[in-house]
Amino acid sequence: MKTATIDDLRHRLAMVFSWLESGEDVVVKSSDAAPVGSAGRVDWTQSAAFRDRSQEHALTAAETAELYESYKGEH
Repeated sequence: MKTATIDDLRHRLAMVFSWLESGEDVVVKSSDAAPVGSAGRVDWTQSAAFRDRSQEHALTAAETAELYESYKGEH
């Protein structure tokens, strides 16, 4: 048995029809059943974006240029 979502029906209807035509049973489930955090909210204060970086080493312009050059590789 195949499972399709509402999103599949909207965007991949031909695929779902091909399953049906080949004799597959298809169950359609709501696509808004995505798991959400326990409270449904994100605690952004725990995000790395808010980490204190005041004691971290910042690259100089020369170090940044050197880093970019090292990732270019040889083509």
